[in-house]
Amino acid sequence: MTENRTGRRDKRRPDLDTVYTINADGSRNFLHPADVRGRWQVLKNLIFSILILIYVALPLLRIGGRSVIHFDLPGRNAYLFGLTFTNQDFYLMFFVVTGIGFGLFVVTALWGRIWCGFACPQTVFLEGLFRKIERWLEGPRIARIRRNLGPNTADKIARKLFKHVLFLSGSYAIAHIFLAYFIPMDELLDVIRQSPKEHMSAFGWSMFWTAVLYFNFAWFREQTCIVICPYGRLQSSLIDEDTIIIGYDELRGEPRHKGVEEGGDCIDCYRCVEVCPTGIDIRAGLQLECIGCSNCIDACDEIMNRIGKPKGLVRYDSQRSFEGQPRQRLLRPRVFIYLFLGLVGLVVALLAISSRESFHANALRSRGMPYSLENGRVRNLYTIHVQNKSDRASTYMIDLDNAPEGLEMIMPQPSMNLESLGDGQSPVFLYLDRSSYVEPFPLYLSVTDSLTGRSKVLEIMFRGP
Repeated sequence: MTENRTGRRDKRRPDLDTVYTINADGSRNFLHPADVRGRWQVLKNLIFSILILIYVALPLLRIGGRSVIHFDLPGRNAYLFGLTFTNQDFYLMFFVVTGIGFGLFVVTALWGRIWCGFACPQTVFLEGLFRKIERWLEGPRIARIRRNLGPNTADKIARKLFKHVLFLSGSYAIAHIFLAYFIPMDELLDVIRQSPKEHMSAFGWSMFWTAVLYFNFAWFREQTCIVICPYGRLQSSLIDEDTIIIGYDELRGEPRHKGVEEGGDCIDCYRCVEVCPTGIDIRAGLQLECIGCSNCIDACDEIMNRIGKPKGLVRYDSQRSFEGQPRQRLLRPRVFIYLFLGLVGLVVALLAISSRESFHANALRSRGMPYSLENGRVRNLYTIHVQNKSDRASTYMIDLDNAPEGLEMIMPQPSMNLESLGDGQSPVFLYLDRSSYVEPFPLYLSVTDSLTGRSKVLEIMFRGP
């Protein structure tokens, strides 16, 4: 039994041809998943608690005086677990994302959409926080449906109002914790205490994410997984008959019968559908809407216990096993391919991170003519740009290596003192007698980091008439 916007009870059952959360007239079919208990729920609640704790704690933890994770968008820098990255290191994200993406492919090929049901932020916050608030205030599934279909009593209005106040407060808190990944927590607390007019950008983003989260968790809910998220649509291409998925043992359960003495083990109690957060009937087979949350497993096991039947009518297993065939090996060629590609991405990223330089330096020729003539001498002008990519201040010395005879270098600033993630520029004037110049030739400028002793050689070309 579900509820639509007209206030009528919806007797329609889930099928494979329509999206159950949308009625025939286009209205929203609001779901009220029933409470369920079992071993998988204990595991999920533990995982939800750990992930929420990590999400809250990361902006508070510090390494070397900085947040463990901090994205400084105005400065185009990032601090990740004690490492400092600049915008010039952004290319590393390609390899990191590639490695994580193929890692998720490996998990999907092995165990289906276990990520969606146990670790996705949408599921973690919706099932681990907001639905719990709703059940605490409005009671179990039947009570919620009856109250929604009933008249607007004072009790109903008070419960709804208090629920949405808590939903809005929760969305506000989650949004500000998210901002703490971009604004250090101590600064964010100062910003919150001050007038919004003094920090309109931060205030605007906090209100935007609060509104998005509130809309999502208070109304849109499972539609995010069904309509927006593309991961479910990739499922069919990532799994095969040996992937461990949640399924219904049709050989054991059919034919369905209300009694326990006749037919298969399935008594068509509809319990597996009532607990589903996306409103599917797992007995119809694997579907795009299934997020692998395991609610139906615990619900069915509970019913099997009551009627004296073995557990596992709905369980984690391979499609091959559900069809009565011997299970094949879990590690298959596609798993090794995904794993290899994921490891390549992560290894390349780790190697690039470990070997990256603590500073960046380059030489830029001055605008206009590539050279000029001054008192019988050819002059070239370059600007040396140095950026400190480390988390400590350092001094950088600039010197000319292997200068040919007669070449004079004038540099007003032969060394630069740069703070962490600071940058600086220094002009370099190069002079050579006109009579000594024959053709363009290369010069080599070395920039040395006094903190690490590492040097970078910049090749420039001396040009003349």
